[in-house]
Amino acid sequence: MEVAPCERLARYITNFKNSIKNLKLLDSSASKIVSLAIDYLKDSQYYLDKGDCITGLVTISYAEGLLDALRMLNVIEMGWKKTPETLVLAGGSFDIIHPGHIEFLKWASSLGDKLIVVVSRDKNYRRFKGYDPVFNENDRLKIVESIRYVYRAIVGSETDLFKSIMSVKPSIVALGYDQLDQEYVQEELRNRGLEDIKVIKMNEKVGNYSSSSIKTKICRDWCGTYEKAKSA
Repeated sequence: MEVAPCERLARYITNFKNSIKNLKLLDSSASKIVSLAIDYLKDSQYYLDKGDCITGLVTISYAEGLLDALRMLNVIEMGWKKTPETLVLAGGSFDIIHPGHIEFLKWASSLGDKLIVVVSRDKNYRRFKGYDPVFNENDRLKIVESIRYVYRAIVGSETDLFKSIMSVKPSIVALGYDQLDQEYVQEELRNRGLEDIKVIKMNEKVGNYSSSSIKTKICRDWCGTYEKAKSA
């Protein structure tokens, strides 16, 4: 999924600020243009704070263009620095998406720059729940990767829940309120040589949503009505 404009702008501003720390003025005549570029940077921060991130991307690109031009004219010396991205990994079944899922993914995405979501396999779903999901793993993958907070979605391993973590090597693993024990996950990661990965668990459940209760409600309220209407 494409990175949201505000996420992109925030990272752009951070990289810009880090880059100009080592800017060297080789010709005093360039000082006014450098000041103008910094003014554009301030404008971009203002637009980010106001939520007008498209305009902010325009002004920060102006600032970058000015400094690039000065660099090409050899009147300043600087190099663009890119801040390492913080990858967050979260997982779940996500069968029948509800507001609780959305709030969890929103929270998880706020922990870093990009959120990668692992969708459970049909085989594992069946083993843990005792029945098949409404949507198969490929359908659930498509649904999850279309959510705005998700940068990328992948299907998990059928045999090892930690395999996706070992493959992605995120900075942070985000756990839902009712998911695995935080200490257990942290200890298992240490045992696998991934002690640098931080595990953060959501403090509280959002609402009383659950896919299971939604399925029960659908059957209770609609299954009989649907069968009667179909046979009428």
